[in-house]
Amino acid sequence: MVIDTFSGRYRFLSNFAPSPIVAVGIRFPTVEHAFQALKSTSRSDWEKIAMLPTPGLAKRAGRGLALRSNWSEVRVAVMTTLVLLKFCTHVDLQRRLVATAPATLIEGNTWGDRFWGVCGGVGENNLGKILMYARDLAAAGCLPHTAMPQ
Repeated sequence: MVIDTFSGRYRFLSNFAPSPIVAVGIRFPTVEHAFQALKSTSRSDWEKIAMLPTPGLAKRAGRGLALRSNWSEVRVAVMTTLVLLKFCTHVDLQRRLVATAPATLIEGNTWGDRFWGVCGGVGENNLGKILMYARDLAAAGCLPHTAMPQ
């Protein structure tokens, strides 16, 4: 089985899905907000992006940031940390993630993202791989089963 779209009943897998997390001492409404903010090393940038009303606006704002010098080296680790934080914080989402097993999770898209997902049958699917890693940890009992304090 393959889940190749993070919409409908699988919308919770998307980084755009409402799932507040606290990272770097700031509450972000979605993983997308946090990821885009952390492209920068500026706390001011982090706070501004955290306040944006939608993940789409956060993504746009992230495109305009001065990237941290090592971004290409740390972006997968940053995304992994944020996704794990999402599923540690939201036990209900953690259960839903585990319930996707044994499906292969593919971040299918039409906007050409071949690094985080797959477009037109081509892509590295790094987000899908991170989600399956989080699912494996949760299924093995390696992620907390209770919400982390905010």
